[in-house]
Parts: sequence; C-alpha cells; structure tokens
Amino acid sequence: MSDSAENIIELDVAILGGGFAGVYCAKTLGKLAKKAGLKVGIISKENHMVFQPMLAEVAGGSLSPRHVISPIRHLCSSVTVYKAEVGKVDLENKTCSINSGHFSNRTTIKYKHIVLALGAEIDLSRVPGMPEHALLMQGVGDALHLRQTVISRLEEANIETHPEVREKLLSFVVVGGGYSGVETAGELIDLLREVSAYYPNICKDDIKVTLIHSQSHILNTLSEKLGEYAAEKLQERGVDVLLNTRVASITASRVTLQDGRDILSNTIVSTVGNAPNRVIQDIIEKSNLKSDRGRIDTTEFLNVIDRDDVWAIGDNSNTPMDGGGLCPATAQFASRMGELCGKNIFKSLTSKTPHWDKFKFTGLGELASIGHKTAVAKVGPWQLSGLLAWFMWRTIYLSKLPGLERKLRVILDWTLDLFFPRDINLLNPRYTQLVKKVHLGVGDKLFNAGDPAFSIYVVEKGKVELKHPETGEVHNEFSDGDYFGERATVHEMNYRYDAVATEDTQLVMSNARMILPVLQASRRFSRLLEKTTAGASITEELASMEKQLDAKLLDQKVDDLMSPAVIGIPINTTFQEAIQYFKKKAYTIYPLFSKDEKLVGFINRVDMFDYCKRPNFDMNKETLQVLKPYKMPTCKLGCSVRSAVRSMLGVGRYKCFILDEKERVVGVLSMTDLFPQ
Repeated sequence: MSDSAENIIELDVAILGGGFAGVYCAKTLGKLAKKAGLKVGIISKENHMVFQPMLAEVAGGSLSPRHVISPIRHLCSSVTVYKAEVGKVDLENKTCSINSGHFSNRTTIKYKHIVLALGAEIDLSRVPGMPEHALLMQGVGDALHLRQTVISRLEEANIETHPEVREKLLSFVVVGGGYSGVETAGELIDLLREVSAYYPNICKDDIKVTLIHSQSHILNTLSEKLGEYAAEKLQERGVDVLLNTRVASITASRVTLQDGRDILSNTIVSTVGNAPNRVIQDIIEKSNLKSDRGRIDTTEFLNVIDRDDVWAIGDNSNTPMDGGGLCPATAQFASRMGELCGKNIFKSLTSKTPHWDKFKFTGLGELASIGHKTAVAKVGPWQLSGLLAWFMWRTIYLSKLPGLERKLRVILDWTLDLFFPRDINLLNPRYTQLVKKVHLGVGDKLFNAGDPAFSIYVVEKGKVELKHPETGEVHNEFSDGDYFGERATVHEMNYRYDAVATEDTQLVMSNARMILPVLQASRRFSRLLEKTTAGASITEELASMEKQLDAKLLDQKVDDLMSPAVIGIPINTTFQEAIQYFKKKAYTIYPLFSKDEKLVGFINRVDMFDYCKRPNFDMNKETLQVLKPYKMPTCKLGCSVRSAVRSMLGVGRYKCFILDEKERVVGVLSMTDLFPQ
C-alpha cells in the first residue's frame, strides 16, 4: 500500500457484504436513494454475487461457472460498488476501514447508516486434518476445483493397477447432509457414472461416493419422510449414506469416523464448518451487542437492538420470525431481509418520524435437488418428490436467478446437457509457485522504494544493497545466505529502500502471504521474525532508542565503549580444537578469521554442535570451513555509537563487532553497554 494519506469516502449508507442480503438491500435502496440524492455504497470482497443453489451443478459439469455468478455492478447499478476487504468497523465513530489491494491506500468510509451482511465464514479446525485435506463448496472456484479433482482422480485410476490405490482414487466422501452436501453428492455420482464410460479400465461399480451426516436423516430442515426419500434415491444410484455418524479425523488417504471405522479415499469434500464472521465478531465484542453464536440480535424491523443506525441481515442476524422462532440463514430469507432493510433505511433518511415495516416473511418452502432428474420439495402444506419436484426446483431457481441474460444462458446449458455428454476436459492452469529463482545482473533493481511488499528473499549467491532512494546511502547489504523483505511484508508496508544487485546475484523468492503463516506457527521461526520485524522502520526504532539513551552517548565513538577482548577462531581450526576456544570463553557467537586474520563471518556454538551429529563425523579431522558462516553487524573504528546501533537494529541483533582498517575484529559493542549501570 502507498505511504500517502488514506482515502476518505463519505456515504449515507454503507452496506457490507455482496451476498443475497447485501445485494438485495443495495438494489432496493439504490433505486429509492437515487431520486433523493443519497449516497449508497456496497463493499464486497468479490465484484460478483454467487447463486449458491446452482453451485453443485457447476461441480457436476452441468452448468458453466460464469452462468451462476452475476456482476454486482449490473445488479446494483444505482449504488457505488467497492471491491474491497472490510477491516475494522467502529460503530461509535461511524467509520469502516477497507482495503482494496496492494497498490492502493487504505480507505476509511464514514457513514450515517451501516448494514452488516458479511455472511458466515468457514472453520474446519475442529476436525483434525480437515483444513489441510478437505475440499470446500463455498464459491465458484471451489466448485471448479472439485470438478477438476474428480476428473484428475479418474485419469489416475484409469492407469493404476494396484487395487488399494485404485480404491482410494475412486472413493469420494462428502461430509454434511444439508442442502449443499446432498446436492453435491447427487451431482458427483451423476458425473462419475456418466463419464466413467470414457475410461475403459474403470467399471461403474468401482466408483464409490459416501455421504456422512451427523443426524438421523439428511436434509433435516425438511420432514423426516422427505429426508428418508432423498437418502433412498441416493442409495439406489450408488451413494453410501451414513447417518448419526461424525468424522473424527482426515488424512490424505482416509477418513476416520468416531466409531473407529475408516473410509479409504483421496477426495474428501466438506460442506460443514460454518463459523461466525470475524469482522462481525469484533463488532459484537467492541460494541457489546446482544448476540448468539456470532449472529446479532435485531428487532422485527431489522435494526440492531438499541441502535437505529445499525442494521443486520442474513447470516449475521438473529431476527424474530413472525409467528415465533428465528429466521433461518437461507437465500429466500436473506433476499427479502435485504429488500425490507433497504426500504426502512430510506424511510429513516428521508422522514423525521419514519414508520418502519416489520419483517413478516415466513418462507415459501424448501427445495433440494438430489441429481438424476430427482428432487424433494416442501411447498406450504405439500410435500413433493421425484421428477415433479425436480422440475419445480429448476423452474423456481431459474426464476430467482438475477438477470435475463443469466436465465437464458442457464436454459441453454440445461438444454445442451440433455443431448450431449458432460465435459471431461482437465484444465490445469499454472498457479503461482510458492518458491521461485530470481537472477539479477550488476546494477539490476529488485524493487524500488514505495513498491508494495509481496515477497521474502534469500540470497543464494551474490550481493544486494538496500539504498536510500534519494541520497543513495547504503542502508544494508545482503550476501550469500542472508534474507530480507520480511519487515515490510509482516507490517504490510511498502519497501522503504531501493534493492540493487552489486554482483551477479541469484535469489530465492517466496510469496510472503503463503509462507509467513508457516513461519509464524513455529516458535523458533517466530522468535526470529519478531527480532527482525520488531518495528515499522529503522528510523522509528532509532528514534525510540534515542529517547531511552543519552544523546551524548550516541555521538561518542565506539572505541570508547567497546569491549576489546574478543576471542576469534581461525577458520581452518578442527572441531576438536574449537572446543578449547569455547572453554577459554563461553561466548554464544565467535568470529571466524582467515589466515591473514581478516573477518570471514561468525559461527554459533549450537550450529557447530548440530553439525557434529552427522553420520561418520570426525571431530579431529573436520575443520570449521564446512560450516556456513553468517553475518553480524559490524562497523569500523572511529564510527559513532549511533551508527553501530543503526547496524544492530537493521538486522535485529544486539551486538556489533568493531573492525580496524585491515578488517580485523578488535572489539565488540553490546546494546547492554549503552544503558546506565
């Protein structure tokens, strides 16, 4: 992000979330507000709305992924759309921070009314192995990923001859017997049975789809009769339905159930794990809102209790339903909440004594497709199943699909699906690699000051200098084995210096967003990161140190404060001989000297002892040359203490070694030497 001043946007209404609730609120309010000259904005992390009921058909190859998403700008043409991640929301000061990307400034939205419609999040952490191995069904990307994975498993199984390996490749497990799980299982069995005809080494009976549900019948929001009918139809087509069953753990090749049974499978799909939205949870805690399990209590008018400028709808609300109970988190309720919320907010902004309408919708019914032109439905007092329910499912959801264009495209897809086989193309786009090699020639720039920080770099061979963009002063240099870039990425800052190669240089680059969570999870790595990323910049850290230290001391020469007694070790010393140096003075770090007593680098006793563990190691023969020395802060005799402190802060170390004009170590300055006794 840029270092310039942040953006300020003033709105009458800020709508957070681009799902059914948020979009229908924006659509309704936008039409009303346009005539009144009100400013309405919707903030969504995607610029499209996903039509969730048809997502399983994307995974099954019946529908194109583009046809189940609609651009929010088309749906809500009368409001301003901000594609951004929502950060902190301050209800007391009526502000909301958003982040639209790496290359733009942070933005603060000031509002009069705010609508909370961010939806729920996914938390798979309660089942060991599920976050790592389970596939999701939350968005179009998830549906495409599942489809590609299924086709890939078929391609592998068509070649594999080992029975146990084939069993795992052709076994597919869906966890969760709600609407999403049942529809996904139905589409999967249809896809697998149909396309298996094109794989001569795969028999239909080799394919196994298992649906795991923790309750007594699937689709438990419907009647038990319809749930049993759906399970029966799925079983007839080859789906193994396990009821009253929970998953204990998941690995890359098996699902372990709580009763001890194992299911061998390389493909597990999770449709469970809904969790409170973190932004909403933060709002609840900071503003002390009444809530239950991350859903905010509202009145029947959809405003948050005791607030007339904060509204919660969809998955983020506990709204009383007319006749008793709470409104369920379904699309039909969310869309109607959005419409009513938009109307009530408009009344609040345009009337001194607004008369809000109550939310009286109680539901039209529920539908679930179970594949193979079969569905179950509950519409009013009627319960339907089979082909008629399937026809009703398609007709009703087609009518709810936003936009005439999308409706026509879906009708075309469905029509073609009746006459032509499903697409079995396996598309493997080249994703960004976690690690890349970068080559720089002399004078080549790696990045400029002000560029957004994305990566952490390790110098494999060569040298890179960080230079002040205006003065050209060298702030730091990195050579073989050094790393840099972690400070800017951890603090989400822009780079503060130009990075220039002064030799032919080979770098290893890693995407910081992917590798930092791994490093921060390790105690050892996290301590290292804490040292090197302790502050926002060296200038700010130095300013902080100056407040704590005597200014006159910082202007002194290091010669006056350094400890002259430094024990160094010749680099050609054997490990056995090095032990004798350790006994003379128990330092943690020792300088290594070349034959002419010039500094080569530094070693740590721990690193040396770790090397001793190697097989066939001989302490009397191996010399310290086999170790890879690392760098420590250094400065020349006559330099100021301030310069030494800057060198230490630059690499997160608290010792600086003093060199003479011949590059020999003559002393050491510790940070503790700078504080009074």
